[in-house]
Amino acid sequence: MKKNTHFRLSQRFQKVDDMPPDFIPYLKLAAVPPIAYRSNVGYILHQQFDGLVGFINCLDFDLKATERIPIEIKGNDMHMLYLPEGEQGIVLSDKKTHVGQAIAPQRGRFFYLPEGDYELWVPSGRHFVFNFYFRGSIFRDGNEKPFPYLYDLIADFRNGSDQSSSSIDFKVGNRTCLLIKTILSNLKRGDLDSEVNILWGIKKLIKLSKEKIFEEYDKISESHLKSKEAYASIKQAVAEYGQGFKLSDIAVQLNISKDYLHLLIHSYYGLSPQELKIEFMLDLAKRYIADGMNTDAVAYEMGYSAPSSFVRFFKKKTGMTTTEFFKRNNQ
Repeated sequence: MKKNTHFRLSQRFQKVDDMPPDFIPYLKLAAVPPIAYRSNVGYILHQQFDGLVGFINCLDFDLKATERIPIEIKGNDMHMLYLPEGEQGIVLSDKKTHVGQAIAPQRGRFFYLPEGDYELWVPSGRHFVFNFYFRGSIFRDGNEKPFPYLYDLIADFRNGSDQSSSSIDFKVGNRTCLLIKTILSNLKRGDLDSEVNILWGIKKLIKLSKEKIFEEYDKISESHLKSKEAYASIKQAVAEYGQGFKLSDIAVQLNISKDYLHLLIHSYYGLSPQELKIEFMLDLAKRYIADGMNTDAVAYEMGYSAPSSFVRFFKKKTGMTTTEFFKRNNQ
């Protein structure tokens, strides 16, 4: 792939042959030795590999102060930018728009980056930055459908937008680092299989990022939707049966365990399922009483076989008899 992204390290650092013995690459690219840079601010190791459909940059930093690394981009490409190791977050800044996107330690983002000048702000400390950019044309014939978090970036690539854009961020953990390590170890200069491994690596990282995003974002949404379904099911059951149903039946109806039902309701509504059931029962009973329904009728509507049981329940929860409640609400 034509080299489109240039980390202009020589503008801020000087190439050197020697490095502190304890400063070695966080992940080693087997194909090529790292290029070392030094300044009064610290050290950088740069590893890079070009493939037919993707280009890899690995940058290790050991800095005493924040440094801004100039980046010149000469083609419109899709980028992965990960921070697998770091003491603080980094920021990729678009110099044209002056908009920066932060990446926290052990997290990553996808970017669409058109031609232009950028800066990578790297704070003091040790950091490892993994950059993998590739042709957005690998998405075609609808094969991007499983990756909705990339839709806007893919559209920007296809339209040749002159504005940079980024995806939501996601976790970069042990599985991601192991995958990156596998990719780097399988690349060799002059080996035709390296082209296969580059494409394999792009696809694997995209699919893994989808898992990470689902675990962190979509699962939350899924549980929220399930909690709303559970809430509505309990409310409907109270309207139909009053107190005459079991919460375990609601769990079966929703195809979840009773413990998970408790977790859902408590997490999103701050009540146990039983407390929510009682709250719905009281609201319904109060409406019946306020409308003038006599106590016996309300008791039977609420699923009680004996009105006295309902009266005790109502008095315990409200501090009033049904008659007192009716009078207070119909003065």
